[in-house]
Amino acid sequence: MGITSATLAKLGKNQNVNMDVLNKICVHLKCELAEIITHTPQSSVRVVSLFSGIGGFEAAVSRSKLNAKTIFASEIDAQASRSYSANFSEHGLFGDITKISEESIPDHDLLVGGFPCQSFSIAGRRHGFEDTRGTLFFDIARIVTLKKPRYLLLENVKNLVGHDDSNTIRVILETLDSLGYTTDFTVINSKEAGLPQSRERTYILSILDYPTEKFELDKRNKKVSVIKNQLNQSEFKGFNFFNSVDYSNKPTTLKDILESQVDDKYFFKSQAVESFLSTAKIKDEYSVSSSICKVFDLPREVHKDHERQRRVYSINGISPTILARADTTKIYVSNKVRKITPIEALLAQGFDREFISNIQRTGISDTQLYKQAGNAVSPPVVEGILNALNELDGRETR
Repeated sequence: MGITSATLAKLGKNQNVNMDVLNKICVHLKCELAEIITHTPQSSVRVVSLFSGIGGFEAAVSRSKLNAKTIFASEIDAQASRSYSANFSEHGLFGDITKISEESIPDHDLLVGGFPCQSFSIAGRRHGFEDTRGTLFFDIARIVTLKKPRYLLLENVKNLVGHDDSNTIRVILETLDSLGYTTDFTVINSKEAGLPQSRERTYILSILDYPTEKFELDKRNKKVSVIKNQLNQSEFKGFNFFNSVDYSNKPTTLKDILESQVDDKYFFKSQAVESFLSTAKIKDEYSVSSSICKVFDLPREVHKDHERQRRVYSINGISPTILARADTTKIYVSNKVRKITPIEALLAQGFDREFISNIQRTGISDTQLYKQAGNAVSPPVVEGILNALNELDGRETR
């Protein structure tokens, strides 16, 4: 039939094969497809969420084409947990993952999480699970070691790929490799998904016992390409997934997410600032742009702060990275300067208004809302990844 021994072994284990294999069997046996297969409707993908924050991954799961359900979530921060529960009260939300045994985590198919970036202290590299002790990635590794979910989707800061001379991500990748996972990784900017924010983050996708191939050049990040080229020289189990992840979302600017009614407390109303604005003859000359467009800097004598905090941006462009702090992006609106509101910060991250309203009704403070927005993952970015994974899984099983 022209079927390899590896494919035959997959059939023997009831694993996924492509349609071409089934066609060859039908031709050889002179039978119809229905005589050799039974269709079983796809069950819901069971999701475990770690370092859940306010539920950015969960929002993406609910909006994606993936037939999935979150069955376990963990978040240590009490205020973030409060916001999470405002939208996902039906989920089982637990506390500090470092105090939860891997045996008590339910069986699942997909593990997601935006874990903190930490250095690894290695006394003689062991290339695997033991290298991660003392970090929060260790908690991912110990759960994966026991539960062996089919898929992993992890998020981290852009600098993960260069952190500690790229040693940090190498240990992570080597750990996943040693646990039997085939992995791809890249850096994606949230503006790719149409968001009015430049936010570059590292994403890692791993699939258990998946076919491997040599890495291609990464289309987004040169540092990632360098690491992938080095991994190609070893027996690392990699595959090319993220180069095929594309977004068709309509690009938006800050102007698209501005609130119509904004409290005076968000405006810079000191006499020095108002005097400067009235005499400086400032004009926002930018047209619609998917770039960060700075209009001017507030002079230090007008606003005593670091240079980055004195930059004022056009609403016709996008925001710099939303930070987990109240001292956030400043914008120029109608000859006035103000910072974006917590609601606008969450909108810039890609959360919808119903999601935000549910959090607001809990009475969370502005300080916490800014913090939660800055610490969150961008749901539309993850949604695109999950949709591509859904397509990949479909190709694998068809």
